[in-house]
Amino acid sequence: MEFTEYAETVANRFNGLQEDDKDVIRSLVGTSQGRILGKVLGPEIMTNVNLGKAKKPVVKKRGLATR
Repeated sequence: MEFTEYAETVANRFNGLQEDDKDVIRSLVGTSQGRILGKVLGPEIMTNVNLGKAKKPVVKKRGLATR
């Protein structure tokens, strides 16, 4: 499998996810976890996957709500 085929496979896998799972990945954009994931996957993969906008916001619990 050539790299371009692999990049398309990754994009197809993302597109095949349920919307809730896509939103989990989308919520990583701009976070330290998202930046690290981007470094691991590299710009070659990240440019082939169109993340789009999150459908529903992911609320991060803070303070007493984390218990």
